[in-house]
Amino acid sequence: MRIKVIGVFAVLAVGLGTMSADAATAWPGGSATQTADGSNVFGKNLSGLSFEGAGVVWAVKNGPSTLYRLVPSGSTWKVDQKRSLKFRNGTGDPDAEGVVSTPDGLFVVSERDNDNGDVSSPMVLKVGNGTEKEWKLPGMPSVEPNDGPEAISWIPDSFLTSQGFKDDTGKLYDPAAYPGHGTGLFAVGLEATGGIFLYALQDGGAKLVSKFASGQAQVMDLEWENNRLWATCDNNCSGRSTTLAVSDGRFKVTATYDRPSKLPSVNLEGFALSPNCVNGKKVALWADDDNTDKHAIRSGSLNCTV
Repeated sequence: MRIKVIGVFAVLAVGLGTMSADAATAWPGGSATQTADGSNVFGKNLSGLSFEGAGVVWAVKNGPSTLYRLVPSGSTWKVDQKRSLKFRNGTGDPDAEGVVSTPDGLFVVSERDNDNGDVSSPMVLKVGNGTEKEWKLPGMPSVEPNDGPEAISWIPDSFLTSQGFKDDTGKLYDPAAYPGHGTGLFAVGLEATGGIFLYALQDGGAKLVSKFASGQAQVMDLEWENNRLWATCDNNCSGRSTTLAVSDGRFKVTATYDRPSKLPSVNLEGFALSPNCVNGKKVALWADDDNTDKHAIRSGSLNCTV
């Protein structure tokens, strides 16, 4: 286990981030999984996944920085579009670790510029035909350049206000206090500690609203689904997942799940769940950063009633 944090946040990371495998329950879906891409389509470094809808998945590769649009092809997913990612000024090679499709657009989290890989530089990029906006992320502990933000998701303001969510000062969250931030907050997961940082991305910069523990020693991806936040880990945590929901104004761990029994314990850095249910199941996708056996995407199922 790696702990590269300071102060009170270290207590949070240890207290919830070191749950043992005995605390986990069985994956709440099918035990079977299968490869879901063609042979050696992506190579190594596929790191993040996000459904835009039932028929579109976005994926990012962290080196060289690439954004993919995927569409169904029988039982697999094929590349419909792809392009290189750059910073807003048109230069650099963002180390794209996570992607999320939101009502406010498509966003990518990067932990550094691969052209200057010895320097940590956590950022979120809003991408369209090019990088439209970018935000540096304040408030994270100092970590090694390759241990930075690995995951991103989006949580709607409507949920946060309905649940009485409170910021780190103890005040009820008020979206109007963050003008220009869109319709939700962005959850960013830090690989080194398993911590989750909640940001409002405003025109004047990113504002840290809250930070909390994921229940995992490390975080590789985050996924908002069914009024809860999923936090996933790779083979360093045996592929386990946690779910978090708001209780007494704060995000707290509600469950810990083992990976599906037939999902290999490999470098699972990406995770996404389909927005729709078919025959009581949602599609679950995992991205394997190591491209094990020449496949980078695996699919399975999650019960809709969980």
